[in-house]
Amino acid sequence: MKAAVENGRIVNIYKSLPNSLKTPTKHILGGANNLSKEELQDLGIYDVVKPSFDPQTQTKGGLYFDADNEIVTYDVSNIDFNQDVAIIGEDGEPTGETEKRYKIADIKASKIAEIKSKAGKMLEPTDWQVIRKAERDIDIDTDVATERAGILTEADRLEAEVNAKKSYKTALQYKVQFFPSDEIE
Repeated sequence: MKAAVENGRIVNIYKSLPNSLKTPTKHILGGANNLSKEELQDLGIYDVVKPSFDPQTQTKGGLYFDADNEIVTYDVSNIDFNQDVAIIGEDGEPTGETEKRYKIADIKASKIAEIKSKAGKMLEPTDWQVIRKAERDIDIDTDVATERAGILTEADRLEAEVNAKKSYKTALQYKVQFFPSDEIE
């Protein structure tokens, strides 16, 4: 991706450089996409560099020209998880009190709900045996009871891990995964 810059301002963005190109100083009728990086920079055309960032913990700002590095890029900044916001009363006016914008209890509740949902889906195929036991006192198969106990134990362990998180950022980054995966991350 390339961007045309005039007087420090981005005036055009190209997903791919066109064959013909018109700049304030030159008009190239063909072969513009074959110009070297230096020739393009002489025309005010620079690479667009997308920085890596974690959308859960960082924000990406607007596109700007970084003259020192001769690129067009985005600012990346960390989210302030300790930010306070004014509490608005029922009348729509500020109450004079503040609260944290990001509440760790909210994200923990969301992660725990995800754990319970995944556990429920894993237990669902054998729920019929539990219902059969409750309604007709027919024993649950031993292997099913063992499997269900393992799922419930794992769900309890994951919930305890979530509850142990001390910051919004670490709770937000927590990945709910039942049982160790063979996949390399």
